[in-house]
Amino acid sequence: MILKRLVFFSGVYDTLDLFTFELKREFECMGYETMVFDVGNMAQGLQALAEFAAKPVKAVITFNNLGFNMELHPGKNIWEELGIPCVNILMDHPFCYKEALDHAPANAVVLCTDRNHMRYLERFYPAIPVIGYLPHAGKEVSNHKKPLSERSIEVLYAGNLSRSFAENIMPDLSKYKQFDAKKVCSQAYQQLIADPSMTTEQALEQQLVAAGVTLPDPELKDVIADLHFVDLYAVSYYREKTVQVLAEHGIPIEIYGAGWQNCSWIQRPNVHYKGKIPAREVVVKMQDAKIVLSTMTWFKDGTHDRVFNGMLQGAVAVTDTSGYMKEEFRGFDHKSWQGELVFFELQELQKLPCRVQELLDHPKQAQQIADCGYLKAKQSHTWHSRALELECDLLSNL
Repeated sequence: MILKRLVFFSGVYDTLDLFTFELKREFECMGYETMVFDVGNMAQGLQALAEFAAKPVKAVITFNNLGFNMELHPGKNIWEELGIPCVNILMDHPFCYKEALDHAPANAVVLCTDRNHMRYLERFYPAIPVIGYLPHAGKEVSNHKKPLSERSIEVLYAGNLSRSFAENIMPDLSKYKQFDAKKVCSQAYQQLIADPSMTTEQALEQQLVAAGVTLPDPELKDVIADLHFVDLYAVSYYREKTVQVLAEHGIPIEIYGAGWQNCSWIQRPNVHYKGKIPAREVVVKMQDAKIVLSTMTWFKDGTHDRVFNGMLQGAVAVTDTSGYMKEEFRGFDHKSWQGELVFFELQELQKLPCRVQELLDHPKQAQQIADCGYLKAKQSHTWHSRALELECDLLSNL
């Protein structure tokens, strides 16, 4: 008997809810019966779960640990008790979720949107039985695509500057007596800025070794998780630099997200800062953008949904590189004007304004890139594609 019944979780972050309901809809189109546990109303959610789980359930599918560690009885994970595998899709680096992963249910499946993250889990969480890679996906808002020549937003960037959050999660570094934690973090940050191809865990481990500290993996995992605020500073540094270099070259850019208001250049006349808006509205805005600019959130072998969302709205996606993205997409070739998106390197940001201006100055050629990108994303990088991958590669084997 094939069990085509799934439980989803929602109710905390609008971005994750967007992913959840897109995936839910796709599975329903594939003949699955589904329910959504809204953590905003636990009593109602538990009642609905009790009724739904009266019949066999194939799996729970959740994002960023929502419901992953739930207990009905102290010390007993609910998914272990019910015998339902819990598929936890991490949209951030696993070191952000040490506590949740330390207490993963015995029947957990953890999927990552970066292959380095998957390798991190394999090294530091060998007890998790199933670990895999699942790229982000995009949502197409409308079948009707305005040509680039009719769009009013030259360049759109949507994403938060996370420096203030990094400050909030910074631990008391003086608690480390075996090494100078402040120096290790400072040097790891400088190493990432100098070589943005490195992962944060590589930089932190290298600086610990340089300080004469070699830790067994269980202890190293704890230290990396404790010091991962370094990652947020590196992300913010290059995120701001990427947008700033366009702003200072006079290229019109529209920015959505938190934390940009304190940037010294934000008041420039060509910069239009619109604050933070819901994730669904960002995707709608992309329909009127000629170029959707992206940075990979330090995902060096993975994806970001804003790239796929931009493509699926018919814009030209311009993004920094990752190993996976370079394997998957044909980057823009200047000589032939062919490609599915435009890559840039963080180490070569000085080249970005010229590349973006060139796209804006050549709308017909830019339209060709946008059209090729749309077809590629439509073929392989929608939530429909991800639902099929999950069913074929995972659910059929549970």
